[in-house]
Amino acid sequence: MKRLEKKFGFSPAPFCTALRRCGLVCAVAFFVAMLFSCASVLGGDNVKVNAFDTLEQDSNAYIRVPVKVHSELTNNLLKAVIGSDVSEKYIKNITDSIDMIYLGVGSPSNKGRLQIACDGNISSATKMALSSMENWKKEIKNVNTTGMYTIYTEANSKLQLCVPGSNLICLSKDLTPQLTLYDKEASSQGIASILTGSGAISNASEWKSSEVYKFVGDAETNNVRIYMDTPIAFVTNLLGVSLSTSIFQLNLLEADLTLLPSGKYSIDLDMEFKKDGLVAKAASFLNVALLLTDSKVLITDDSHLKVNGIQVSIAQLQRILALN
Repeated sequence: MKRLEKKFGFSPAPFCTALRRCGLVCAVAFFVAMLFSCASVLGGDNVKVNAFDTLEQDSNAYIRVPVKVHSELTNNLLKAVIGSDVSEKYIKNITDSIDMIYLGVGSPSNKGRLQIACDGNISSATKMALSSMENWKKEIKNVNTTGMYTIYTEANSKLQLCVPGSNLICLSKDLTPQLTLYDKEASSQGIASILTGSGAISNASEWKSSEVYKFVGDAETNNVRIYMDTPIAFVTNLLGVSLSTSIFQLNLLEADLTLLPSGKYSIDLDMEFKKDGLVAKAASFLNVALLLTDSKVLITDDSHLKVNGIQVSIAQLQRILALN
């Protein structure tokens, strides 16, 4: 499994904390996007950059959610963030306006970092839903390139929002890294004549050939996908059993989530272990732990173990992701 070398741990707690800090601001941000012209001089609406390319490459976890297929999960996630008293119509205005959500969670230096990038098309109904923008400050910002952006900062949370190109929304407490990546990607595509650095193209090539990018950012699937480094807490929460850290020494985990007709999710896991000899021990443990389920445990090679068909409800999935 080819991937960029990463050695960072991940716990669901920072994901929950970072996401909740956005609060109502995150929801309002989706409404804001089409009310203002946020295009850069790089090409504005003519620029077509994959939203995932605006997330930094050192996140501890990446999450991809196709909104239309997973509308109930998206609705529940938004309610967990902005409060259960928000009307269904308000939530629907958001989900009707975006197609894909990408999240980059945590980093080596900031476990609470949250970067959000959305592909979508903000509808006129959503545009009309917002009645006030009193708490947002507008500024034109340079991001260490010749690209200039209109950025909106929410007064209380300091969350920043920008629409750098066509159908692309970026959200973070500090948008400079995401907008710099946007500039580099736009330049590498030949959309603009501005060069952002001699290493931009080679770095992008390495990133786009990585396992992380192929699994999350370039996947042609309607499934939810999650990538984590050393995700012992996630596996523990998912299986509901305590795991021996001497056995479950994981480099990474990839989770592919399929929505079933029943409304439940079927989760397939692919775990990469740090040391040879651990996979067989882990398989034996999991076969016992999952004995009364329909899940299947498969050893694929000396360092990889797959668990297929773990079924959970949407409520359980929210708890596993520490959104409750």
